Amino acid sequence: MSTATKEDPAMAPTCCPPFDPTLYQEAEGIDYKILQWTSKPFIKEGTWCCYYVPLSYGKALTRATKKLEDAGAALPEKDAIVLSDCDSAWYSTMLVSSGKEEVPGAEMVTLSGTFLAKVFEGEYKEMCEWFKATKSLVARLKEENNVKCEDVEKMKMLFYYTTCPKCAKKYGKNYVVVFAKLSDK
Repeated sequence: MSTATKEDPAMAPTCCPPFDPTLYQEAEGIDYKILQWTSKPFIKEGTWCCYYVPLSYGKALTRATKKLEDAGAALPEKDAIVLSDCDSAWYSTMLVSSGKEEVPGAEMVTLSGTFLAKVFEGEYKEMCEWFKATKSLVARLKEENNVKCEDVEKMKMLFYYTTCPKCAKKYGKNYVVVFAKLSDK
């Protein structure tokens, strides 16, 4: 039985595991990581938004999680990611990582390519700044010949919200990982 109160977030139960931002750092002093994915499977779900703020994110995640668990395709917590693609101010596509290429009753997609992952910490209202900072980082790395990127202005960006708002409050940190697709290769 929980003794948590609204006044004491430290006592609140958690549903999200603590996030380790070093998972997305190349090395000490390099605060991003280059990832290569080949046909990485995801369940595709969607949620309505109001000016990019998801309205039914939890319900969409619950639907996807149930399908994964029923199919024995759920990944260990440390390997699971949920990516959001804010298609518009009114709708967001959600991609939930899967341990299998096929999950009954689910729309499946795969992601392939080279991605730059960059961790940010702060409130969700800072998303525009994180978007701009990621673009600037990729442009700088491209100029220095450290990464190849076909078109910095048109590159796809996906967002990984590492914890729900309640858990972020409990942990005292709200981490978001931006995945910038550098190329299809």
